[in-house]
Amino acid sequence: MQWLSFWDHQLLLGIAAHLRADWLTPILYVLTTINNHGEIWLLLALICLLRPNTRRCGAAMLTALVFGLLVGNVGLKPLVARPRPFQTYTDLTTLIPPPGGFSFPSGHTLSSFTAATACFCFFRRPGVACYVLACLIAFSRLYFCVHYPTDVLCGAILGVVLGVLAARLTDWTADSIRFARIKR
Repeated sequence: MQWLSFWDHQLLLGIAAHLRADWLTPILYVLTTINNHGEIWLLLALICLLRPNTRRCGAAMLTALVFGLLVGNVGLKPLVARPRPFQTYTDLTTLIPPPGGFSFPSGHTLSSFTAATACFCFFRRPGVACYVLACLIAFSRLYFCVHYPTDVLCGAILGVVLGVLAARLTDWTADSIRFARIKR
C-alpha cells in the first residue's frame, strides 16, 4: 500500500506543479461547484423526466445517483475513512474552501460517472457529452488536491458499474410495468 500512496502523492504534486494555471482555476472551480451535491446531474435527470422519450433515461440517472450516494457516501466513505490529500501532505494545498468528510471514493466523480453512464446507456451522443463533463469534474478534484487519483479512479469505476445497474433496473422495471398494463 505504501507504493500506492507514494504514486498518489507524486501525481498530485505533478498536477499542482505543472497543470495549475490562473486561467484554468476559475473554470475548474465552476465545474467542481456545479456538482457539490450532484446538482448538475439532478437537473439533467429532471429535464429528462419531463419528456416522454427521455423519461427512462431520467429515471435511470436518478436511480444511479441514489445508488452512488448510498454506496459511496453512506457506505464506503465512513468505512475507509481516508483523510484528504491536503490534510495528509503539507506540500499539497487546495485552492477551494476545504471540503469536510473523507476522501475515498470521490463523491463528485462517483455521482458524475453514475449519471453519465446511465445517460449513455439510453442515448450515445448525449452520454458522451456527459462523460466529457464527468471527466472534467473528476479532474477538477485532482486539480484542487481534495482527492487522490485512486479516489477518483475508484469513483469512476464504481460509477460506471452503478450506472449500468441503474439503467438495467430502470429498463426492467419500466418493461414490467408496461407488460402488466398490457395484460389487463
